[in-house]
Amino acid sequence: MAIFYTGSYTQAGAPAENPTGNGIGCFQLNLETGEIKNLYYTKQRSPSYLTISEDKKYLYALEEMFENLNPKVYAYKIEKDGALTLLNSQKINGDYACHLDIIEDKLVLANYVSGNLLSFPILIDGSLAPCSQEIKHKGTGPNTERQEAAHAHMVYPFGEDKMYGVDLTLDTAKAYQLNPISKKWEAKPNLDITIEKGSGSRHMVMDNTEGFAYILGELTGEISVADLQGSKPEIIQKLSFIPENHTGAIGGGAIRIHPNGKFLYASNRGTETIAIFRIDSETKQLNLVGHQSTNGKTPRDFNIDKTGNWLIVANQDSNVLVVFQIHPNTGMLQEKSKLEVQTPVNICWL
Repeated sequence: MAIFYTGSYTQAGAPAENPTGNGIGCFQLNLETGEIKNLYYTKQRSPSYLTISEDKKYLYALEEMFENLNPKVYAYKIEKDGALTLLNSQKINGDYACHLDIIEDKLVLANYVSGNLLSFPILIDGSLAPCSQEIKHKGTGPNTERQEAAHAHMVYPFGEDKMYGVDLTLDTAKAYQLNPISKKWEAKPNLDITIEKGSGSRHMVMDNTEGFAYILGELTGEISVADLQGSKPEIIQKLSFIPENHTGAIGGGAIRIHPNGKFLYASNRGTETIAIFRIDSETKQLNLVGHQSTNGKTPRDFNIDKTGNWLIVANQDSNVLVVFQIHPNTGMLQEKSKLEVQTPVNICWL
């Protein structure tokens, strides 16, 4: 058995057709059959994205909403049965927090609408201290509707003390390093990864050597592959993750690498598909294997369990989690089970 958690949108104002989520869901996956069942719900307003500490003792959840609704970021202790016990919360100074992650003893979150990153010290008991640093992104992009101001979209840790702040408007993963003395984040522009303007850089992943990065363009439906081994990052490939016959809206969602490092997956809202790529073991470039329907609507997120056998999709606007079995040789997906879950957004493995 494996345990995972889902975030969800719970109330009006969330970017979903009918946000009726129940908060943070705790689920159990049967690793033999692919069946899932709900164990608990923890009530919280629109806890869209979640992250778990490396020692698996603590879970952190943001509230995705405008600042005038007093959003907070919450720290929970994970009990032996997977249930969550609230430790504390801290105020989020920004609009529409949409992603968070842990780097050393800092929890950093990205606010999409206000375009800023907030850094919260994690205390020894897992609780959060008040925000100790704000990093403000500024700029505009060629897509005047979506890139009218900076939109921080993801926090991605790398190395031991560094992170990328992926910004949809700047079309850049901006690099920062934690100063060991001041405990403040410092910009490292020589490590910034910039993709084609108008792409709408949303999420990214790196291979296990951290020598290559894969950045998902939400607005154009393209993945940019960056070689990070030289004096500065270089884009070596750009290719579509949208089915060829699609003519409608593009809304790139999530991007993940299989635990074995051989396959990369990217979801698109609009085609309701996941693209499957094989990663070339030598060049680290991508070759398209195929596309799989998510058998639902609005696949904002999906995630792969650590065995590499199972991929679970959060189909936000059709209120369903769909479990796919991963073929070990081809990377292709086959549906095994599904479970109705209201407005699921994020899949986070314990």
